[in-house]
Amino acid sequence: MDDLVEFLRARLDEDFEAVRVVLGVGVMAAMQDGKPVPRWVPSPKNAAGVWDTDRQPRVKFAWPRERDHIIRHDPARVLAEVEAKRVLLNEFERCGPKTQGYPGLRFAMQVVAAVYADHPDYREEWRP
Repeated sequence: MDDLVEFLRARLDEDFEAVRVVLGVGVMAAMQDGKPVPRWVPSPKNAAGVWDTDRQPRVKFAWPRERDHIIRHDPARVLAEVEAKRVLLNEFERCGPKTQGYPGLRFAMQVVAAVYADHPDYREEWRP
């Protein structure tokens, strides 16, 4: 179990770090002060770009389907997903050996880990 927990913590930390780099120090500091993370939205200047709700340009040009995908998976959503997965992981870890009595919780962690199946540290034994 420890290896799965360590693997998932490392992947979630990587996801968080990727968002931190994209958002920058100012936004991350504001977030720590309780301000919401800016959402990514269509550019007010043209339909091809992506801005954030702080009126900062983020992507100069993207095809409409790409733009919609970028907006749907903006950094605010990634941070929310990281936090949700960390809650599940913390519960899994808190249960410790008791997870044997909660096979659904172990299965949930294996499903979360499967998202990272292309990572070199992923183990086939974790595949749900």
